[in-house]
Amino acid sequence: MHSSRQKEDISISYISALCADAGISYDIQRHDDDSTDGIMKKRIFLGDGIFFDSALRIQLKSTSSVSQYKDKGDIITYALKGKNYNDLCTPATTPIILGLFVMPEEEASWVQWSREELLIKGCMYWADFSKMPKSDHKETVTISIPKGHVVNKEFLLDILERQAKEA
Repeated sequence: MHSSRQKEDISISYISALCADAGISYDIQRHDDDSTDGIMKKRIFLGDGIFFDSALRIQLKSTSSVSQYKDKGDIITYALKGKNYNDLCTPATTPIILGLFVMPEEEASWVQWSREELLIKGCMYWADFSKMPKSDHKETVTISIPKGHVVNKEFLLDILERQAKEA
């Protein structure tokens, strides 16, 4: 298996594990013409018996190559394909975010297994481009993601709950 496929599969495992831990359903999209790799769904209870079925789409990218991303202290920059960037800027009834999984350069360290734990090394960052203008750049668009925009259980629950309250 090519390392790019490995990175893709590991990023899917990463987001799937976080969703499972948070009680969020994660569905992998087989065809992602609109740059949607997965959909996260959760029923959010708002009180007094009222609930909202919240959903969020995600475009997953993963990298371990410093030629694709740069760590600039408080931000990560990444060369995103122009088509993906423009898809992420497109207004939609179900919001979409980018999940950028940054892995160590050393391939042997990506996944560690023992009888006590399964460890996936790296960190996923998120960005929302829904209010950004589309780009004329066809090849790549260099994006910036604040390093505080970490995809974790709390973030996923918070964004789905905010969506429910705004509906």
